[in-house]
Amino acid sequence: MLRSLSIPARGTALIALGLLVLGASVLAGCSPQGESDPAANQAGAGLTAYFDATIIDGTGGPPITEGVLLVRDGRIERVGSADEVDVPEAAILVDLSGKFVMPGLIDTHVHVGGTLGLEGGHYSTENILRQLGLYARYGITTVNSLGDDQPEAIDVRDSQNTAALDRARIFVGGTVVTGDTAEEALAVVEENAAMGVDWIKFRVDDNLGTVPKMSPSVYQPVIERAHELGLPAAVHVYYLDDTKLLLESGIDFIAHSVRDAEFDEETIGLFAGRNACYSPTLTRELSTFVYEDTPDFFADPFFQAEVDDEIIAQLSDPERQQSVKENRAAQLYKEALPTASANLMALTNAGVRIAFGTDSGPPARFQGYFEHLELAMMADAGMTPAQILKSATIDAAACLGLDDVGTLEAGNWADFVVLGANPLEDILNTRTIEAVYIAGNRVSRR
Repeated sequence: MLRSLSIPARGTALIALGLLVLGASVLAGCSPQGESDPAANQAGAGLTAYFDATIIDGTGGPPITEGVLLVRDGRIERVGSADEVDVPEAAILVDLSGKFVMPGLIDTHVHVGGTLGLEGGHYSTENILRQLGLYARYGITTVNSLGDDQPEAIDVRDSQNTAALDRARIFVGGTVVTGDTAEEALAVVEENAAMGVDWIKFRVDDNLGTVPKMSPSVYQPVIERAHELGLPAAVHVYYLDDTKLLLESGIDFIAHSVRDAEFDEETIGLFAGRNACYSPTLTRELSTFVYEDTPDFFADPFFQAEVDDEIIAQLSDPERQQSVKENRAAQLYKEALPTASANLMALTNAGVRIAFGTDSGPPARFQGYFEHLELAMMADAGMTPAQILKSATIDAAACLGLDDVGTLEAGNWADFVVLGANPLEDILNTRTIEAVYIAGNRVSRR
């Protein structure tokens, strides 16, 4: 049997083991008896033990106090309390006394690669990687880009299955499917499939009565073909009646809130019958009108840490703010936000899977920060911190069809966030980030 280090109780760890400061404590190759045990050293080779944290593993179970997380080659080897987990002698030890560890957040609806500052049209591999680094620094360790994705994103996605990863994971939807006929729309589906996308996405929305909507005769074949190709189908919606028809047609993922009317029992039942996922993207609505004035979050250091002053100055320009106040669409979306919040709670109370999503990425929808703003808006709508975290971890992973992220369990990627305060007590505590790890690699700060 291997000799192993017993992780001491909180408050005595540093004295008993002579460890270094938080986040860099290392002890390797020695046993409590001062002997070197080759078998123990071999078992501990390449192993890192993060210990004495309160671990929220994402499964919905109670937090693990005095928890230990063992990581090797980018994946979790074991997780449990100190009295359950033996740590081999040669393991690197990282002391997380008094800290809280949770799975990295997963955003099921973003757009990656196109925006630079407040401008679109900057799609490149460099910009994709820059934005994935930004998401990661905010504790968003997996994102699903639903639209306007190009082959560069496929290449970035295909390079992420590695223990060396230190930026957010990405999955992609390719080109948003359009077409006046089924034949035109299906041609886009085939192009996306040939590119290697993870999703098929289309829109059923008239942009507040300004453009024609895609008809069922066009989108029904799109959903069917996506499923034949083994791809899930996501849809941008606005209206309740369209959502009912889409659920009856087999849609997998509703990519925005329904905002024109509150859900009835029939629609809630359709969600349950399809086991479809619902992504509220409340911050998408907020972004359309919030810049009519100077938002309070402009003064938040958590926001300021990652935004350029020039962008704040542009959005604070009085003429620009006045144009938002006078914009018809912005004001209609503002009026619709309470309905979106009510619908989120109706589905939450009915047990429908909520897939955390923001639609961040277009200009002035700030990647990383808007995810934390979305968490707060979900709380304002009435969700508990536990429900919100479930939406942004295990349920988000399930809605994306991912089985190796979203929870801190053996075999999963070691994507996790170290917090200074308990997010189950207050969802704003997700902002107390002290470290982010992806595949067990600490993400560098800006």
